[in-house]
Amino acid sequence: MKAFSYFSILLMSLLFSCNGNNSRSIITFKLSKSDYIEKIYVSGTVQAVINIPVTPPPLMYGQMTILRLAEDGAFVKKGDTICVLSAQGLESMYEQTRNSLDSLEAALKKTEANNKLNIALLEAQLATNEAQLKISSIDSLHMKYSSDLQSKLIDLEIKKALIEKEKTRKKLVANKLIGENEIKQIHSRIIQEKSKVQSMADQINSLTIIAQRDGIVMRTESPSFSIMGPTGNGTIGGPMKEGSVLFMNNPVLQFPDLSKMQISAEVAEADFKKAEKDQHVIITVDAAEKLTTTGRINRKNLIGRNAQRYSESKVKFYELIIDVDSCHEKLKPGLSATCEIIISEVKDTLFVPTLSIFESDSSKVVYVRIRESFIPVKVQTGISGNSYTIISGGLTGNEIIAVSEPPNSLIISEPVLKEGSDTIKTGKN
Repeated sequence: MKAFSYFSILLMSLLFSCNGNNSRSIITFKLSKSDYIEKIYVSGTVQAVINIPVTPPPLMYGQMTILRLAEDGAFVKKGDTICVLSAQGLESMYEQTRNSLDSLEAALKKTEANNKLNIALLEAQLATNEAQLKISSIDSLHMKYSSDLQSKLIDLEIKKALIEKEKTRKKLVANKLIGENEIKQIHSRIIQEKSKVQSMADQINSLTIIAQRDGIVMRTESPSFSIMGPTGNGTIGGPMKEGSVLFMNNPVLQFPDLSKMQISAEVAEADFKKAEKDQHVIITVDAAEKLTTTGRINRKNLIGRNAQRYSESKVKFYELIIDVDSCHEKLKPGLSATCEIIISEVKDTLFVPTLSIFESDSSKVVYVRIRESFIPVKVQTGISGNSYTIISGGLTGNEIIAVSEPPNSLIISEPVLKEGSDTIKTGKN
């Protein structure tokens, strides 16, 4: 038997006939066994199961803005520039730190020059003191020929020269020590500033992001939230693009792994209840040259959202994640996909239009045409879809039934169904 489909519905509708008795037209349906398939159709978007994120560098100062970003879905090669960022706070701090480093290096040169000059002056003074001391020592040789007063004066001159020499020597040692410490401090500050400058330079260089692999890149989306400013309220976040301001180091791009794909589909609440894990899905991607493949439902996400087309709509949509069985090279993230979900399937069975089943005395009945009249026949039902219901008992499959309830004038009797038999016994009214 061929599988039941909308095409078979169209063919069977050609079997509908009209009963002209009492000038009333009754639409009928000829029964036959076939494969019953209940489907729902949903739309979704192709996405990769695994995405390798491209994150901006960690920033110590200020925030970053996207200047240039690879196009969504572009193929890039390793080494290509895929994102260029701007960080005005970092760049401003870098200039300040560079200027501070230049000032420190100039101060170092000046301090070293002053220290050399002071040491040279003190060493000269020390040499003068030593010369004075030698002169006084030569004068002391004549002390034995001098008067007592002259001897005392010479002795004092020697002592004074010794004191001046020691004083100059200590001053020279102190100046050398002070100068060396001052130079070390400036050196230490220069090393710190150089480290800052190098770190900032590395950060500025990292604002140009290079692809680390070949592949397709997809733009990402950051959480959006409202802000209040002096010029009014606004929203930040959303899809990454040129001019976007980055927060919390959200990825700017991602490399999808094309070896394992899935579909994210939105489903109305009524259909969402019918969908179950592992149900078979036929996937069609029109943009990929009408590529058709298969998949299975992986999971149902229960977080629903109201329909956005109409702000007052109460219809809720939920998400289905559908795993793709085999990935074709034409299947790319971001493409739209139509998903045909097989809710239930029964081989070689009997089913009727759901509209043809009526309630009578707490029983379900269908009206079987007998010549120009209709007989109500009790039936047992099985799986029921949007349009058709399986009949598990009460009919043989060769009957012609009414799709709409016939008028009383055309109903000739109540059905009598033998136990274990599909034979209908009728009686006249």
